[in-house]
Amino acid sequence: MERGKAFKLLICTDGTAEAMRGMRYGAKLGRGIGAEITIFHVCKGGEDDPDRELAAAGVMSEKHGSKGWGMSIPEIRYLEEARQGLIAHGWMAEDWSAEQGGNFDGDLFGDFQITHRGPAGEVINLKLKQGRNAASEIIDEIENGGYNLVIIGASKRSGLSRIFLSSEVQKVVVHAPCSVLVARELEAGHGHLLGLDGSEEAYVMMHKDVMLASRCSCPVSLISVARRPQDEAKAVKIVEEGQRILNSFGLGAFELKTAIGDPVEEIIKYGRNYSVIVLNGKGQSGLKKRFFMGGTVFNVVLSAENSVMVVR
Repeated sequence: MERGKAFKLLICTDGTAEAMRGMRYGAKLGRGIGAEITIFHVCKGGEDDPDRELAAAGVMSEKHGSKGWGMSIPEIRYLEEARQGLIAHGWMAEDWSAEQGGNFDGDLFGDFQITHRGPAGEVINLKLKQGRNAASEIIDEIENGGYNLVIIGASKRSGLSRIFLSSEVQKVVVHAPCSVLVARELEAGHGHLLGLDGSEEAYVMMHKDVMLASRCSCPVSLISVARRPQDEAKAVKIVEEGQRILNSFGLGAFELKTAIGDPVEEIIKYGRNYSVIVLNGKGQSGLKKRFFMGGTVFNVVLSAENSVMVVR
């Protein structure tokens, strides 16, 4: 995180349990690093959507209302649930000032935002956008908003296939210009496991994540996987070099690990004991992006049973 520049965190929600877990984890992380937090939902209703017809007719259930929005539409309930969750966990208060923004010219399905500000300068935005493709809207928001990290929920993997990571989440992971945390079975307090392959980019990723994690007292461990037994010594040197680099910045790793076997399988296996598996995703563009989609990082994102962060 650059000194003097606010860390901007985008948390996507669709009302699912995983999205709410991601929101709670992100709020805790954001508070620890003094981030500006935006809770974001994409309304995908079309012209023939029943909710749109109800809104146009002015027939809205009171339970879908949200104080301060000035109008009630069903999709706002996800943002209201997020707001109530933040209040319940003490990450914001009812009496924070609220500033209304966005398109309020009578289009019930335009873009809406309320910015809540706390007494110590905290900023939490609740934002709703309309679009037919959630991934495209999320990526546009990331690019226009200059975010450092996006958190997006993924359904619990059943073990039968990888299809539970939706195509929209996959698109965000591949195309987002910033770091992406795919929230799956996300629980705070179990630390980060950083995968290293010895590349310079991986060590840069490591330093970024350790700096982030240290601001919210999150322990970090390093792992390197050797494909063959004869390469184990190289894996040991990789994690030791990571520790040396961190020590030079006055930082450190909680634990150093090495494994032998398929990198995807081993990282997933060891990563089960951590809140988040962290991997390098920097420099994935053009032809490299195609390789990324078939490489170790993307396959860990697809197959892991817990949360994975791709750092850029």
